[in-house]
Amino acid sequence: MTYEEMLALARSKLNPRAYGRFFSAGFVSAVIEGANGKYYTGVNLDLACGLGFCAERNAASTMVTDGETAVRRIVCVGEDGQPMTPCGCCREFLLQLSPENAAAEFLVSERPLRVKRLSEFLPDPWQKENPTDGANS
Repeated sequence: MTYEEMLALARSKLNPRAYGRFFSAGFVSAVIEGANGKYYTGVNLDLACGLGFCAERNAASTMVTDGETAVRRIVCVGEDGQPMTPCGCCREFLLQLSPENAAAEFLVSERPLRVKRLSEFLPDPWQKENPTDGANS
């Protein structure tokens, strides 16, 4: 699937709506290409209590349910259908799923087509390796 096709799929999943006073969803949509070659979609869920989650994590959860943790590419679009970059929580979440995800590509611009690797969003990991015992501090 090309980036253009991934964009079209992400846009097709947008369905912004309020489901009630305390719940809305579908304002952001994401498509993840797993290392297994499968594609996973998800939309954001916003809950008034703060327990909602982003479209990228929704799609990644489905990917993990399918037994995959490594990501090749991600396309995320906002309500206007334009590509958007992942929030800090999603960046860290994806990196925690697999160290391979540092090389995952995010579409950041449609015209011109431009991608960025997850490692470019998170250049300095929060965990530091202790050179004497290999444990994280």
